[in-house]
Amino acid sequence: MTKEIEFVHNLRGKGRPQIILIGNGVERAYGSAGWDGLMDLIDVRKFSEETRDEINKLPFPVKYELLATPENAPASFSQDDLDEEEKRMAKVMGTLLPNRDTRERDKNENYNELFKRLPDLGVDHIFTTNYSYCPEEGYYPSKEFERNSVRKKFRFNLNPQKDKKGRPRIEGRFRLHSGYIGISDNNTKKVGIWHIHGECAAPTSVILGHDKYGRLLKRIISVCDNEMQYKKIIGKHNTYKFRSWPELFLFGDIYVVGFGFAECEFDLWWLLRRKQREIYADGKVYFYEHDIRDVPSAKQMLLSAHGVDIKYNEFSGKDDKFKEFYEQAFEDIQKMTALNSR
Repeated sequence: MTKEIEFVHNLRGKGRPQIILIGNGVERAYGSAGWDGLMDLIDVRKFSEETRDEINKLPFPVKYELLATPENAPASFSQDDLDEEEKRMAKVMGTLLPNRDTRERDKNENYNELFKRLPDLGVDHIFTTNYSYCPEEGYYPSKEFERNSVRKKFRFNLNPQKDKKGRPRIEGRFRLHSGYIGISDNNTKKVGIWHIHGECAAPTSVILGHDKYGRLLKRIISVCDNEMQYKKIIGKHNTYKFRSWPELFLFGDIYVVGFGFAECEFDLWWLLRRKQREIYADGKVYFYEHDIRDVPSAKQMLLSAHGVDIKYNEFSGKDDKFKEFYEQAFEDIQKMTALNSR
């Protein structure tokens, strides 16, 4: 399958990439664990309740660095220290992989009901900050993505860097050029599914902590500044063969659902500003907001300052209507992609 995959889209106008960015909120609406639950599993320290209150004031990436580092931390980590951290991460990520019990729960509670609607949205790509395989299983409900043999069947790799045999180099820690393919039932459209912050079956790819966020941003900047060759072709025609999710981010319409866009997600904030500066693109960002208030929050004002269109619906602000909020957001996205597709 990987040899057949090409993502060719217009750089401007109709036919530019249509992308949905899904965050943890969509999964939480169906009962999955939140970030706090994940942090409890990572935590290797024990704190008093008063100390915990102080720690909770920290931004998420540095909060991870504190909780994941044992007491009496050395000035310089040894290789053993680094290996132990990776082992702990692998153990935690293993809890996110489906098993017989969770599959039975999903079947009984329609856990993936919203994800099963993804093939109908008309999007070209799915970005997810989640580590689970809910988007993939939305396309293939009967497939077990915890199995490497299944993931391998649907995986693509567009890395321009090659290995010794001339094949795209496998991306270990940062999945900028690789992901999975979702194919609709009528087999008419191949959709790219990109785990932009890693996936649970590859623990080293998971972006947690300011160290990894910083390294990821360095890679993103490199892709945007060095790899993109659209300036050489923009004068000849409007189409471009996209090979990475940062490229798609700059040129596509992005519909953000269930992702809080916390101020500490500095890789994506950098991309928002970079997108504003891209003179060859006209793609927009739409943020579906559940939190409605008379005076905008600081984050909402910051999103607006980055050119983001904040969209509300009739279920915004209703804490007992998260599922309905997301369902209506999906309906709106389906209409928007129909207008903006070729």
